[in-house]
Amino acid sequence: MIRVCVLALVLLTLSGCSWLGWFGKSDEQVRLETGSTDLTKVPPELDQPPFSDPMPIPEVVDYRGLADQDIELQLPDALSTTFGVEQIVIRRLGDNRWVFLDIPLAAIWPQVVLFWEENHFPVAMVDPQTGQLETEWIVGTTGNPDEIYDSLTSGNAWEQKQMAYQYKFLVKVEPGVRSGSTELYIEEQNRPLGGFDDRIFWDGTSDNPELEGKMLSVLAYYLGDRTAQGPSISLVAATLQESKASLAAEEEGMVLRYRLDFDRAWATVGAALEDAKVEVKDLDRTSAIYYVYYSSRHDPDPGFFGRLFGSDGESDEDSGPGNRFRVQLESDLDEIKVTVDVDVDDELAASDTENLILKERLLKLIKEYST
Repeated sequence: MIRVCVLALVLLTLSGCSWLGWFGKSDEQVRLETGSTDLTKVPPELDQPPFSDPMPIPEVVDYRGLADQDIELQLPDALSTTFGVEQIVIRRLGDNRWVFLDIPLAAIWPQVVLFWEENHFPVAMVDPQTGQLETEWIVGTTGNPDEIYDSLTSGNAWEQKQMAYQYKFLVKVEPGVRSGSTELYIEEQNRPLGGFDDRIFWDGTSDNPELEGKMLSVLAYYLGDRTAQGPSISLVAATLQESKASLAAEEEGMVLRYRLDFDRAWATVGAALEDAKVEVKDLDRTSAIYYVYYSSRHDPDPGFFGRLFGSDGESDEDSGPGNRFRVQLESDLDEIKVTVDVDVDDELAASDTENLILKERLLKLIKEYST
């Protein structure tokens, strides 16, 4: 029995000494402290197999010139971007309209497909990988949008063949500008009953814009009711989660990019500045520039006591509007690029490092409040 106890104690000591740190550091600790090791060298007289690094470390390009500078780190940006935007809203810009949903696309796609099935609209194509759904030709009557929709759902158009038309719809479900949001578009085409030309040219414009608006409205109400009952997730549609807005450091500095047309991007930036309570001094649509005031003290949501006493308890002398910046929009291939620069007329311009931080914060704020 004594031999067994001694042997067990020896084995425990040998196996656990490195774990307990009795006889020095473990191999893992040494590797972590000394960094990476040199590559294994194969002797020249042996075959040299091709080398492939499975985890290459990319070269760091210091676009912002932050190397060797002392920068005070602030609290990280909040993960939540909820700031009072309604969950489901029908938006319109010019002749374009869409449904904005503050819900991930993967949770919306199954409900969109179910809408057409429950209303017995025949579906010709469903592609969750592109977020598109196309119906067959559906027989309905002419008239105002309400009458047409009633005829499409009731199927009584055959009783009035002299007024019968055929209608076809294309639904596009896309990631929204805000992270985790979804945008839904409907395009409509029609032809007289008996038309046999099946060539379809979806160009983004509906034959009957009023009917398009009616279908969007009905679908929006349907989605509102369905999402209140609990989510269902499409794993295939989850691959379409890339937002229409992205923020990245480039050679010229921090850049915000929108995958939108210019009119939509201009309106989006303007609305974001307004919602974030950034003071717009002036704007120039021709040059695509917003002139704004912004400072490190800016708080888009100070709360009741912040509004009552000042966001940081500053005196009136220190609580000016901030520094003046130019928010510039310009087309870059299929995207709109947004950059921020110090206004050349600003006599109170901060240091280069502080301006760099303020410009990045302002771009992040615009992206956060973009819808």
